[in-house]
Amino acid sequence: MELVNFINDWTLIIISRSNDKEAKDLNAHEEQIDDILKASDVEGANLVFSWKFKDVNKKLIYDLNKCVGCSFCKLVCPTDAIELGPVPEIAQGIIENAPYIIIDYDKCCYCMLCPVVCINDVYETTIKPEEQIILAQYPKLKPFYEIDFEKCIKDTKNEICNLCLKVREGNFIKDFLKIQKECPTKCFKIESPIKGEVIIKQNMLHRCDPTGCKACVNICPTESFFIPETAEDVKKYGKIAVKDDDCIYCGACQNSCPEDLIIVKRFDIEIEDPKDSENFPWIQGWGRNIKRILREKLLDKKKQITIPFPEEEQIIPSEEDYSLEKIPQLSEADKKIFQKLNDRVQSLLSNQKIRYWIKDRKIEKIKQELKKGKKK
Repeated sequence: MELVNFINDWTLIIISRSNDKEAKDLNAHEEQIDDILKASDVEGANLVFSWKFKDVNKKLIYDLNKCVGCSFCKLVCPTDAIELGPVPEIAQGIIENAPYIIIDYDKCCYCMLCPVVCINDVYETTIKPEEQIILAQYPKLKPFYEIDFEKCIKDTKNEICNLCLKVREGNFIKDFLKIQKECPTKCFKIESPIKGEVIIKQNMLHRCDPTGCKACVNICPTESFFIPETAEDVKKYGKIAVKDDDCIYCGACQNSCPEDLIIVKRFDIEIEDPKDSENFPWIQGWGRNIKRILREKLLDKKKQITIPFPEEEQIIPSEEDYSLEKIPQLSEADKKIFQKLNDRVQSLLSNQKIRYWIKDRKIEKIKQELKKGKKK
């Protein structure tokens, strides 16, 4: 609703440029637009961003401790308000208590796309009045898990079962990993809605330092990266390796590698439309933005523009069409004359006085010097 009001205000501003009376309305509307208030604050490990326009209040809280450095929020941000922080240094433990991402709250439009694509519940949102924006009416990533409900026992006395029941409505990848490991019936499994592959640049692995670095191992939220230990595994995988079955293709490993040795390619993504969909006009737009997670894939699909050229009949000459031209050669007498002239020029140019005359264009003095040479 506030977006509609905003557009209407700007429409009135454009119309009001036509006369002085409406110019007063312009000032009034500009004052209303200036009433958009933005602020940022720090509360413990949380970065708090707030936005206020008229009677609508929005608050976005980023939890530094939950972020896994995947950069999905950066990829989908429509205003480029999110940038990566020093991910390699944080993943290696060189820098502590620093955020994986940096949010420019002046650029942020508080569209709430970032919490929708977040894989570890990093963002907490508050919107007042509550009915102003209902996130349940917007598309989102499909859950990063699958449950075999025939095996599920929902034991409320079991800590893992209670955790599973608590986190099913969102994406909490760190909790999902714990549940997958400790589920009493092994009915819970991490399953990524994103299809892709991880490429490790084998020809550059000499630059990898898995003992001193371990950035990819430390940052991976599903523990899919590992360092081969046995001689057989080292021969098979190299210095580092990834378990494809556990990978969710979030890209945190690629962001963390200080030597740029890892590439995460994404081929497809599953998006979940809202359950109470009423053909809301924003659904397609949000779906397109979520698919920006596949940005590289989308760019790959774009065809290169080719300019057609008219086909011309190519005539290939036969050997008979070629004729060898005889290059005229200097006689021995001519060679001696040229050599004598060259020696004379070199002699003149070696004279500092002559070089100054050439620079100052003193032609007459140069001519006189040449005549002296002839007399000699």
